Amino acid sequence: MASNPPASWWASQLTPERRALHFIEYTAAQIDQLAPLLPDGLGMDEVVRAACIESFWVNVRLLTEFLTHDKEKRDWRAVDFVPGWATTDAEAKSRLKDAWVLASRHVMHLSKDRTPDHDAVTPVTAEQYQQVARDCRAVYNELLTQWV
Repeated sequence: MASNPPASWWASQLTPERRALHFIEYTAAQIDQLAPLLPDGLGMDEVVRAACIESFWVNVRLLTEFLTHDKEKRDWRAVDFVPGWATTDAEAKSRLKDAWVLASRHVMHLSKDRTPDHDAVTPVTAEQYQQVARDCRAVYNELLTQWV
């Protein structure tokens, strides 16, 4: 059986933009695939389900920042690939901004916003997970029509 080429070989075959696209595609796919699994857990162990929820929100945050935030010198943004690009879907963009706040409360921070009063915590519904996933995919696909 032939071995796979090392990661360095693969990296040398792709431009930095194409490598970024690979990671962005992975992020979008994770959101698509995780959204339907999260509300009920589908028999997952609670630790596994919690890890999947964290992964979903990390990827939502990554993709939302890529698609909707201003250019950041150290990070890839959609405007690096399509100068001046912005989604034409104002409603999806607004929902993605809300999703970014929710994602930020779920991951990577032990801020006071992440640990609100118990009465302020409401579970995310199946429809909310699906809406976030649909918005991420719709805005990302809109970018792809101009980029690729």
